[in-house]
Amino acid sequence: MRKEIIVGIDFSNASLTALRLSIDIANRTDCNVLMLWVQTAEKDPLEAEETFKELCRSFTPSLNGKEITYKIVQGKRVHTTINKTVKEREPYLLIIGTNGNSGFDERFAGANAFKTLSDCPVPVLLLRENFNFNKPLENIILPIDSTLDTRQKVPWTIEFAHMFPQSCIRVLGLLSYSGKTIRDEVRSYVSSVEKLLDQKGLNYTVDIRESDNSTLTTLDYAKEVDADMIVIMTEQEKTLSNLFFLGPYAQQMINLSPYPVLTIAPKQINGAAK
Repeated sequence: MRKEIIVGIDFSNASLTALRLSIDIANRTDCNVLMLWVQTAEKDPLEAEETFKELCRSFTPSLNGKEITYKIVQGKRVHTTINKTVKEREPYLLIIGTNGNSGFDERFAGANAFKTLSDCPVPVLLLRENFNFNKPLENIILPIDSTLDTRQKVPWTIEFAHMFPQSCIRVLGLLSYSGKTIRDEVRSYVSSVEKLLDQKGLNYTVDIRESDNSTLTTLDYAKEVDADMIVIMTEQEKTLSNLFFLGPYAQQMINLSPYPVLTIAPKQINGAAK
């Protein structure tokens, strides 16, 4: 059975941007594409079907022998319904645009975002409507902190580095003001990531930064290196600044990042990257 990428569609420009990116990733991973719409009162289902059929006709020539299909589902809550479908179909990846005029932006902001991403059984790639298709994916930011799960995102980072061979993984060690033992743990984690990337023969750099807010430090660094994607865990190191200034790490990153964000929930397993 072929792998599948699910794209959340709400017919906004942001979701169509996500669809365009899904075509590129599908061609790099031998995946089919499934457009998923959670039916709402804002759009007539018959009109939606016609739009989906036109999207299928438009994008099929761009898919090298893969299929693009659509699915219309009903549910009271968009997030719950999406996750239910994802759990049923077990796709390779879920891609969502986060600047929808009537769609996912407001639904993914706030507390529900954290719960949705944590509950999703596969990685979620979120990108904004103004994603630049003319810029190749060259710089992948890989933040490493003191949490036990922080290295679980490494296999998926490697997966994307293989997908985009011209890319460089930018390993970013985040040192919070938590004492020598924890800071040494971060350096140890960074060192183990370096060894793995060396074994894989991948292009990477390492930078260590003092940080009292993981999100803001990561975004500052991403701007410095002209980042193309940031890979995070939905659970990240908690600092007083993180909790009281902006909220949970994943929520902060989704709300603030101008770059695509790949979110990995703890214990997600990537069968392709070893």
